[in-house]
Amino acid sequence: MRMNRIINAYILFIILIVCNSDLYSQIADIKNNKFNVIYEDSILSKDKRSKISIGGIFISPSLGINIPVRDFAINSKNALNYGIKIEFAHSKIYPFVPGILYQFQNYKGKDDFLTSNYLNSMESKIQSFGVSLDILLNVFLKSEFTIPILNIEGNYLTVTRNIDPVNNNLNFKASDNLIGFTAGMGFTLYIFDIIANYVFAREYSSASIKTRIHFPLIKF
Repeated sequence: MRMNRIINAYILFIILIVCNSDLYSQIADIKNNKFNVIYEDSILSKDKRSKISIGGIFISPSLGINIPVRDFAINSKNALNYGIKIEFAHSKIYPFVPGILYQFQNYKGKDDFLTSNYLNSMESKIQSFGVSLDILLNVFLKSEFTIPILNIEGNYLTVTRNIDPVNNNLNFKASDNLIGFTAGMGFTLYIFDIIANYVFAREYSSASIKTRIHFPLIKF
């Protein structure tokens, strides 16, 4: 129920942004100033691109759902994925958009797993810090309405497991640290992204789908 309320609030937030004429005016200004060389340029030639030197720093909050896979799926439910990313985009490195990011998920224990192991509750909290690289594929795949994206991430994950009552027979670590990798694809439309990923993180691996919104912080 709580997850549904958060998702509904996020969807409403996106709708309000879309309906905000001032924001669309800003987007139009960015496109008219050819700032779309970074995010939406499928029409400029390579020679024209090389003569334009523009860029910016973006902040990109995200919300999505992570679905545990393999052994993780046996004991844990789906979890909301909250994230924030700072991105750097510049015509000199187009079509690459590097960034740094933070993400958080809290996986609750599955009901049947709790019952079979006589547990009252279990949760696995995962925080991750890392670097990301978006590759804008419209340089290879021409599209007038959307931009296909290849997404790659490297993350340092900190895991905390809380189990009530403590059950040593499960061989679960109370805390864990590891390196994880993420790969996926999606598409962007104006300032919105939808990305589907697979997270390689040993026994904490998951699949995810999330929405990101891009806000320009600095233009140069």
